[in-house]
Amino acid sequence: MGKEFLKLKADERKSYAVILLVGLGITIALGINTWQERKLANGYELLKNDQEEGDYEEHLIARVGEEKIPLTVLVKERALTEKEAKEELLKAREMLPVYLMGENESLKNVTTDLNFITRVPDTYVEVQWVERGSEFFSYDGEIKEDFELLEMVELKVSAILSCQGISEDFETTITLMPKRMKVSEALLNQIEKQQEEKPENEVLILPDIYEGKTVTWQKVPDYTFLWIFVLTVLSVLLLKLGKKRDVEEEKKKRLEMLEREYAQIVSKFTMLLSAGLSVRNAWERIVLLYRRKEDTQNIVFQELNWGLMQMQKGVPELEVYEVFGIRTGLVHYKKMMAIFISDRKRGSMNLLDAMNQEMLLAWEEKKRKTRQHGEKIGTKLLIPMMGMLGIVFVIILVPAFLSFEL
Repeated sequence: MGKEFLKLKADERKSYAVILLVGLGITIALGINTWQERKLANGYELLKNDQEEGDYEEHLIARVGEEKIPLTVLVKERALTEKEAKEELLKAREMLPVYLMGENESLKNVTTDLNFITRVPDTYVEVQWVERGSEFFSYDGEIKEDFELLEMVELKVSAILSCQGISEDFETTITLMPKRMKVSEALLNQIEKQQEEKPENEVLILPDIYEGKTVTWQKVPDYTFLWIFVLTVLSVLLLKLGKKRDVEEEKKKRLEMLEREYAQIVSKFTMLLSAGLSVRNAWERIVLLYRRKEDTQNIVFQELNWGLMQMQKGVPELEVYEVFGIRTGLVHYKKMMAIFISDRKRGSMNLLDAMNQEMLLAWEEKKRKTRQHGEKIGTKLLIPMMGMLGIVFVIILVPAFLSFEL
Protein backbone atom coordinates (compact mmCIF):
# COMPACT_ATOMS: atom_id res chain seq x y z
CA MET A 1 0.00 0.00 0.00
CA GLY A 2 2.93 2.33 0.73
CA LYS A 3 4.32 1.85 -2.79
CA GLU A 4 0.89 2.55 -4.32
CA PHE A 5 0.62 5.73 -2.23
CA LEU A 6 4.03 6.95 -3.52
CA LYS A 7 2.90 6.37 -7.10
CA LEU A 8 0.04 8.88 -6.66
CA LYS A 9 0.39 12.46 -7.94
CA ALA A 10 1.42 15.17 -5.51
CA ASP A 11 -2.04 16.77 -5.39
CA GLU A 12 -3.71 13.38 -4.82
CA ARG A 13 -1.28 12.58 -2.01
CA LYS A 14 -2.09 15.92 -0.38
CA SER A 15 -5.84 15.26 -0.56
CA TYR A 16 -5.50 11.76 0.90
CA ALA A 17 -3.17 13.04 3.62
CA VAL A 18 -5.65 15.76 4.64
CA ILE A 19 -8.55 13.28 4.75
CA LEU A 20 -6.52 10.86 6.87
CA LEU A 21 -5.42 13.70 9.17
CA VAL A 22 -9.01 14.91 9.63
CA GLY A 23 -10.25 11.39 10.35
CA LEU A 24 -7.42 10.69 12.80
CA GLY A 25 -7.96 14.02 14.60
CA ILE A 26 -11.71 13.41 14.97
CA THR A 27 -11.10 9.87 16.20
CA ILE A 28 -8.58 10.99 18.85
CA ALA A 29 -10.73 13.91 20.01
CA LEU A 30 -13.87 11.77 20.29
CA GLY A 31 -11.89 9.10 22.10
CA ILE A 32 -10.58 11.61 24.65
CA ASN A 33 -14.03 13.14 25.10
CA THR A 34 -15.69 9.72 25.53
CA TRP A 35 -13.05 8.60 28.07
CA GLN A 36 -13.50 11.76 30.13
CA GLU A 37 -17.29 11.52 30.03
CA ARG A 38 -17.09 7.98 31.51
CA LYS A 39 -15.59 9.34 34.70
CA LEU A 40 -17.64 10.86 37.54
CA ALA A 41 -16.27 13.59 39.79
CA ASN A 42 -14.90 11.85 42.88
CA GLY A 43 -16.48 8.68 41.50
CA TYR A 44 -19.99 9.55 42.84
CA GLU A 45 -20.84 13.13 41.76
CA LEU A 46 -22.89 14.48 38.83
CA LEU A 47 -22.79 18.22 38.17
CA LYS A 48 -26.23 19.88 38.22
CA ASN A 49 -27.27 22.54 35.73
CA ASP A 50 -27.69 26.10 36.97
CA GLN A 51 -31.07 27.74 37.32
CA GLU A 52 -33.18 27.68 34.11
CA GLU A 53 -30.69 25.48 32.26
CA GLY A 54 -33.14 22.66 32.85
CA ASP A 55 -32.97 19.08 34.06
CA TYR A 56 -31.07 16.43 32.13
CA GLU A 57 -30.85 12.65 31.98
CA GLU A 58 -27.60 10.77 32.49
CA HIS A 59 -27.16 7.13 31.45
CA LEU A 60 -25.03 5.33 34.05
CA ILE A 61 -23.83 1.86 34.98
CA ALA A 62 -23.87 1.05 38.70
CA ARG A 63 -21.48 -1.69 39.88
CA VAL A 64 -22.95 -3.53 42.86
CA GLY A 65 -20.38 -6.12 43.75
CA GLU A 66 -19.79 -8.04 40.54
CA GLU A 67 -23.14 -7.02 39.06
CA LYS A 68 -23.50 -4.18 36.51
CA ILE A 69 -26.86 -2.37 36.63
CA PRO A 70 -27.75 0.15 33.86
CA LEU A 71 -29.66 3.17 35.19
CA THR A 72 -31.04 6.43 33.79
CA VAL A 73 -30.85 9.21 36.38
CA LEU A 74 -32.80 12.48 36.09
CA VAL A 75 -30.51 15.25 37.37
CA LYS A 76 -32.63 18.25 38.35
CA GLU A 77 -31.34 21.79 38.03
CA ARG A 78 -29.76 23.38 41.12
CA ALA A 79 -31.92 25.61 43.31
CA LEU A 80 -30.58 28.89 44.71
CA THR A 81 -29.60 29.19 48.34
CA GLU A 82 -31.38 31.76 50.49
CA LYS A 83 -28.30 33.99 50.35
CA GLU A 84 -28.13 33.75 46.54
CA ALA A 85 -31.86 34.50 46.23
CA LYS A 86 -31.50 37.66 48.35
CA GLU A 87 -28.52 38.75 46.27
CA GLU A 88 -30.66 38.30 43.14
CA LEU A 89 -33.44 40.43 44.69
CA LEU A 90 -30.95 43.17 45.58
CA LYS A 91 -29.57 43.12 42.05
CA ALA A 92 -33.08 43.25 40.56
CA ARG A 93 -34.06 46.18 42.82
CA GLU A 94 -31.14 48.21 41.44
CA MET A 95 -31.82 47.29 37.82
CA LEU A 96 -35.62 47.57 37.73
CA PRO A 97 -35.84 51.42 37.56
CA VAL A 98 -33.52 51.41 34.54
CA TYR A 99 -35.75 48.98 32.66
CA LEU A 100 -38.95 50.67 33.90
CA MET A 101 -38.15 54.06 32.36
CA GLY A 102 -37.91 52.58 28.83
CA GLU A 103 -36.89 55.30 26.36
CA ASN A 104 -37.42 58.16 28.82
CA GLU A 105 -34.45 60.17 30.08
CA SER A 106 -35.32 59.41 33.71
CA LEU A 107 -38.30 58.56 35.92
CA LYS A 108 -38.42 62.26 36.89
CA ASN A 109 -39.15 63.25 33.31
CA VAL A 110 -41.53 60.72 31.77
CA THR A 111 -42.92 61.79 28.39
CA THR A 112 -43.32 58.45 26.64
CA ASP A 113 -44.22 54.82 27.39
CA LEU A 114 -42.92 52.93 30.43
CA ASN A 115 -41.75 49.32 30.41
CA PHE A 116 -43.64 47.18 32.93
CA ILE A 117 -41.47 44.08 32.67
CA THR A 118 -42.54 40.82 34.33
CA ARG A 119 -39.00 39.53 34.81
CA VAL A 120 -35.75 41.43 35.44
CA PRO A 121 -33.22 40.48 32.72
CA ASP A 122 -30.06 38.63 33.79
CA THR A 123 -31.68 37.63 37.10
CA TYR A 124 -34.07 34.95 38.38
CA VAL A 125 -36.48 37.56 39.78
CA GLU A 126 -40.16 37.73 38.78
CA VAL A 127 -42.03 41.07 38.91
CA GLN A 128 -45.72 41.43 39.76
CA TRP A 129 -46.96 45.02 39.42
CA VAL A 130 -49.45 46.17 42.05
CA GLU A 131 -49.88 49.85 41.13
CA ARG A 132 -48.95 51.09 37.69
CA GLY A 133 -50.89 54.36 37.24
CA SER A 134 -53.73 52.80 35.28
CA GLU A 135 -55.36 56.23 34.80
CA PHE A 136 -52.51 57.25 32.50
CA PHE A 137 -50.88 53.98 31.40
CA SER A 138 -52.15 50.80 29.80
CA TYR A 139 -51.32 47.36 31.18
CA ASP A 140 -48.14 47.19 29.01
CA GLY A 141 -46.96 50.68 29.99
CA GLU A 142 -48.16 52.62 26.93
CA ILE A 143 -49.39 56.15 27.60
CA LYS A 144 -53.12 56.34 26.94
CA GLU A 145 -54.11 58.61 24.06
CA ASP A 146 -57.58 59.56 25.29
CA PHE A 147 -56.38 62.45 27.49
CA GLU A 148 -54.16 65.51 27.13
CA LEU A 149 -51.80 66.24 30.00
CA LEU A 150 -51.55 69.96 30.70
CA GLU A 151 -49.22 69.88 33.72
CA MET A 152 -46.83 67.43 35.38
CA VAL A 153 -48.20 64.66 37.55
CA GLU A 154 -46.38 62.60 40.19
CA LEU A 155 -47.37 58.92 40.41
CA LYS A 156 -46.33 56.03 42.61
CA VAL A 157 -45.77 52.62 41.06
CA SER A 158 -45.25 49.52 43.15
CA ALA A 159 -44.50 45.85 42.57
CA ILE A 160 -43.68 42.60 44.34
CA LEU A 161 -40.30 41.04 43.53
CA SER A 162 -40.15 37.25 43.92
CA CYS A 163 -37.24 34.83 43.74
CA GLN A 164 -37.58 31.18 44.72
CA GLY A 165 -40.18 31.71 47.42
CA ILE A 166 -38.69 34.94 48.82
CA SER A 167 -40.61 38.18 48.12
CA GLU A 168 -39.88 41.88 48.61
CA ASP A 169 -41.87 45.06 47.94
CA PHE A 170 -40.67 47.61 45.41
CA GLU A 171 -41.95 51.19 45.16
CA THR A 172 -40.81 54.26 43.27
CA THR A 173 -42.16 57.65 42.19
CA ILE A 174 -42.40 58.81 38.57
CA THR A 175 -43.09 62.28 37.22
CA LEU A 176 -45.29 62.36 34.14
CA MET A 177 -44.53 65.51 32.09
CA PRO A 178 -46.69 67.13 29.40
CA LYS A 179 -45.46 65.96 26.04
CA ARG A 180 -43.68 68.81 24.27
CA MET A 181 -44.75 69.07 20.68
CA LYS A 182 -42.06 69.16 18.03
CA VAL A 183 -41.67 72.40 16.05
CA SER A 184 -42.66 70.60 12.86
CA GLU A 185 -45.84 69.23 14.48
CA ALA A 186 -46.74 72.67 15.88
CA LEU A 187 -46.30 74.37 12.50
CA LEU A 188 -48.35 71.71 10.74
CA ASN A 189 -51.10 72.08 13.37
CA GLN A 190 -51.22 75.84 12.75
CA ILE A 191 -51.44 75.30 9.00
CA GLU A 192 -54.16 72.66 9.38
CA LYS A 193 -56.12 74.90 11.76
CA GLN A 194 -56.01 77.80 9.28
CA GLN A 195 -57.27 75.59 6.45
CA GLU A 196 -60.15 74.34 8.61
CA GLU A 197 -61.11 77.89 9.66
CA LYS A 198 -60.90 79.43 6.15
CA PRO A 199 -61.32 76.67 3.57
CA GLU A 200 -62.66 79.18 0.99
CA ASN A 201 -59.36 81.15 0.75
CA GLU A 202 -57.63 80.96 -2.61
CA VAL A 203 -54.16 81.00 -1.01
CA LEU A 204 -52.67 79.30 2.04
CA ILE A 205 -50.86 81.74 4.30
CA LEU A 206 -48.03 80.01 6.13
CA PRO A 207 -47.17 80.97 9.75
CA ASP A 208 -44.56 83.71 10.05
CA ILE A 209 -44.16 83.62 13.84
CA TYR A 210 -43.57 80.68 16.21
CA GLU A 211 -43.04 81.25 19.92
CA GLY A 212 -41.86 84.79 19.23
CA LYS A 213 -39.41 83.72 16.53
CA THR A 214 -39.61 84.72 12.87
CA VAL A 215 -40.37 81.91 10.45
CA THR A 216 -39.27 82.12 6.80
CA TRP A 217 -40.24 79.64 4.08
CA GLN A 218 -38.79 78.36 0.81
CA LYS A 219 -39.49 75.43 -1.47
CA VAL A 220 -37.19 72.43 -1.32
CA PRO A 221 -35.15 72.43 -4.57
CA ASP A 222 -35.85 69.58 -6.96
CA TYR A 223 -32.49 68.00 -7.75
CA THR A 224 -33.89 65.36 -10.07
CA PHE A 225 -31.95 66.79 -13.00
CA LEU A 226 -28.67 66.36 -11.10
CA TRP A 227 -29.48 62.73 -10.29
CA ILE A 228 -30.28 62.08 -13.95
CA PHE A 229 -26.94 63.61 -14.95
CA VAL A 230 -25.01 61.56 -12.37
CA LEU A 231 -26.78 58.36 -13.41
CA THR A 232 -26.07 59.11 -17.07
CA VAL A 233 -22.35 59.62 -16.41
CA LEU A 234 -22.19 56.48 -14.26
CA SER A 235 -24.00 54.46 -16.93
CA VAL A 236 -21.53 55.58 -19.59
CA LEU A 237 -18.54 54.79 -17.36
CA LEU A 238 -19.92 51.39 -16.36
CA LEU A 239 -20.69 50.56 -19.99
CA LYS A 240 -17.18 51.54 -21.02
CA LEU A 241 -15.59 49.55 -18.19
CA GLY A 242 -17.81 46.58 -19.02
CA LYS A 243 -16.80 46.63 -22.67
CA LYS A 244 -13.14 46.97 -21.74
CA ARG A 245 -13.41 44.01 -19.37
CA ASP A 246 -15.22 41.96 -22.04
CA VAL A 247 -12.46 42.73 -24.54
CA GLU A 248 -9.78 41.73 -22.03
CA GLU A 249 -11.63 38.51 -21.17
CA GLU A 250 -12.04 37.69 -24.85
CA LYS A 251 -8.36 38.36 -25.48
CA LYS A 252 -7.40 36.16 -22.52
CA LYS A 253 -9.63 33.29 -23.72
CA ARG A 254 -8.19 33.63 -27.23
CA LEU A 255 -4.60 33.37 -26.00
CA GLU A 256 -5.48 30.42 -23.75
CA MET A 257 -7.08 28.52 -26.66
CA LEU A 258 -4.15 29.26 -28.98
CA GLU A 259 -1.69 28.05 -26.35
CA ARG A 260 -3.79 24.99 -25.50
CA GLU A 261 -3.89 23.80 -29.13
CA TYR A 262 -0.31 24.69 -30.07
CA ALA A 263 1.08 21.19 -29.44
CA GLN A 264 -1.60 19.64 -31.70
CA ILE A 265 -0.95 22.18 -34.48
CA VAL A 266 2.81 21.52 -34.40
CA SER A 267 2.12 17.77 -34.49
CA LYS A 268 -0.19 18.11 -37.50
CA PHE A 269 2.32 20.24 -39.41
CA THR A 270 5.13 17.79 -38.58
CA MET A 271 3.08 14.77 -39.68
CA LEU A 272 2.03 16.38 -42.99
CA LEU A 273 5.53 17.67 -43.73
CA SER A 274 6.89 14.16 -43.04
CA ALA A 275 4.41 12.88 -45.65
CA GLY A 276 6.09 15.09 -48.27
CA LEU A 277 3.70 18.05 -48.32
CA SER A 278 5.00 21.60 -48.52
CA VAL A 279 4.30 24.07 -45.76
CA ARG A 280 1.52 25.75 -47.79
CA ASN A 281 -0.13 22.43 -48.69
CA ALA A 282 0.08 21.30 -45.07
CA TRP A 283 -1.48 24.61 -44.07
CA GLU A 284 -4.36 24.04 -46.51
CA ARG A 285 -4.87 20.48 -45.29
CA ILE A 286 -5.10 21.55 -41.62
CA VAL A 287 -7.66 24.24 -42.47
CA LEU A 288 -9.65 21.62 -44.40
CA LEU A 289 -9.60 19.27 -41.39
CA TYR A 290 -11.09 21.99 -39.18
CA ARG A 291 -13.82 22.65 -41.76
CA ARG A 292 -14.71 18.96 -41.95
CA LYS A 293 -15.08 18.87 -38.16
CA GLU A 294 -17.28 22.00 -38.45
CA ASP A 295 -15.07 23.64 -35.85
CA THR A 296 -15.10 27.00 -37.58
CA GLN A 297 -15.53 28.95 -34.32
CA ASN A 298 -12.13 27.74 -33.15
CA ILE A 299 -9.66 30.63 -32.79
CA VAL A 300 -6.81 28.55 -34.24
CA PHE A 301 -8.90 27.72 -37.31
CA GLN A 302 -9.81 31.37 -37.79
CA GLU A 303 -6.16 32.44 -37.70
CA LEU A 304 -5.03 29.62 -40.01
CA ASN A 305 -7.93 30.36 -42.37
CA TRP A 306 -6.94 34.04 -42.45
CA GLY A 307 -3.38 33.06 -43.40
CA LEU A 308 -4.63 30.71 -46.16
CA MET A 309 -6.90 33.41 -47.61
CA GLN A 310 -3.97 35.83 -47.68
CA MET A 311 -1.87 33.29 -49.60
CA GLN A 312 -4.74 32.68 -52.05
CA LYS A 313 -4.98 36.45 -52.62
CA GLY A 314 -1.34 36.46 -53.71
CA VAL A 315 0.32 37.76 -50.55
CA PRO A 316 3.85 36.29 -50.32
CA GLU A 317 4.14 33.34 -47.96
CA LEU A 318 7.01 34.94 -46.01
CA GLU A 319 4.88 37.97 -45.27
CA VAL A 320 1.93 35.78 -44.24
CA TYR A 321 4.10 33.72 -41.87
CA GLU A 322 5.54 36.83 -40.25
CA VAL A 323 2.17 38.56 -39.80
CA PHE A 324 0.56 35.32 -38.58
CA GLY A 325 3.10 35.06 -35.75
CA ILE A 326 2.45 38.67 -34.77
CA ARG A 327 -1.36 38.20 -34.89
CA THR A 328 -1.29 35.24 -32.50
CA GLY A 329 0.71 37.20 -29.93
CA LEU A 330 2.39 34.04 -28.61
CA VAL A 331 6.10 33.18 -28.69
CA HIS A 332 5.39 29.56 -29.62
CA TYR A 333 3.66 30.43 -32.88
CA LYS A 334 6.29 33.07 -33.70
CA LYS A 335 8.97 30.39 -33.26
CA MET A 336 7.18 27.97 -35.60
CA MET A 337 6.70 30.72 -38.20
CA ALA A 338 10.42 31.55 -37.86
CA ILE A 339 11.20 27.90 -38.77
CA PHE A 340 8.97 28.18 -41.87
CA ILE A 341 10.56 31.51 -42.87
CA SER A 342 14.07 30.11 -42.41
CA ASP A 343 13.21 27.08 -44.55
CA ARG A 344 11.65 29.29 -47.24
CA LYS A 345 14.62 31.66 -47.40
CA ARG A 346 17.51 29.21 -47.15
CA GLY A 347 15.88 26.03 -48.39
CA SER A 348 17.16 24.27 -45.27
CA MET A 349 17.16 20.48 -45.28
CA ASN A 350 16.62 20.42 -41.50
CA LEU A 351 12.95 21.50 -41.55
CA LEU A 352 11.67 18.14 -40.27
CA ASP A 353 14.34 17.97 -37.57
CA ALA A 354 13.46 21.45 -36.37
CA MET A 355 9.72 20.65 -36.39
CA ASN A 356 10.24 17.35 -34.54
CA GLN A 357 12.25 19.14 -31.88
CA GLU A 358 9.63 21.88 -31.62
CA MET A 359 6.89 19.25 -31.32
CA LEU A 360 8.68 17.54 -28.41
CA LEU A 361 9.16 20.87 -26.65
CA ALA A 362 5.50 21.79 -27.21
CA TRP A 363 4.22 18.56 -25.66
CA GLU A 364 6.57 18.87 -22.70
CA GLU A 365 5.34 22.40 -22.12
CA LYS A 366 1.70 21.22 -22.37
CA LYS A 367 2.36 18.50 -19.77
CA ARG A 368 4.02 21.02 -17.47
CA LYS A 369 1.11 23.46 -17.74
CA THR A 370 -1.42 20.68 -17.12
CA ARG A 371 0.50 19.54 -14.03
CA GLN A 372 0.69 23.12 -12.71
CA HIS A 373 -3.04 23.56 -13.26
CA GLY A 374 -3.79 20.36 -11.33
CA GLU A 375 -1.53 21.37 -8.44
CA LYS A 376 -3.15 24.80 -8.34
CA ILE A 377 -6.62 23.25 -8.04
CA GLY A 378 -5.34 20.88 -5.34
CA THR A 379 -3.90 23.80 -3.38
CA LYS A 380 -7.18 25.74 -3.61
CA LEU A 381 -9.08 22.73 -2.26
CA LEU A 382 -6.52 22.24 0.52
CA ILE A 383 -7.20 25.64 2.11
CA PRO A 384 -10.95 25.12 2.82
CA MET A 385 -10.25 21.55 3.95
CA MET A 386 -7.72 22.80 6.50
CA GLY A 387 -10.25 25.39 7.64
CA MET A 388 -12.85 22.66 8.12
CA LEU A 389 -10.28 20.61 10.05
CA GLY A 390 -9.68 23.55 12.40
CA ILE A 391 -13.42 24.00 13.00
CA VAL A 392 -13.83 20.28 13.73
CA PHE A 393 -10.95 20.37 16.22
CA VAL A 394 -12.47 23.40 18.00
CA ILE A 395 -15.94 21.82 18.17
CA ILE A 396 -14.64 18.52 19.55
CA LEU A 397 -11.59 19.46 21.62
CA VAL A 398 -13.07 22.43 23.51
CA PRO A 399 -15.70 20.26 25.31
CA ALA A 400 -12.95 17.70 26.00
CA PHE A 401 -10.68 20.30 27.63
CA LEU A 402 -13.60 21.73 29.60
CA SER A 403 -14.36 18.24 30.92
CA PHE A 404 -10.69 18.02 32.03
CA GLU A 405 -11.15 21.16 34.14
CA LEU A 406 -14.41 19.86 35.63
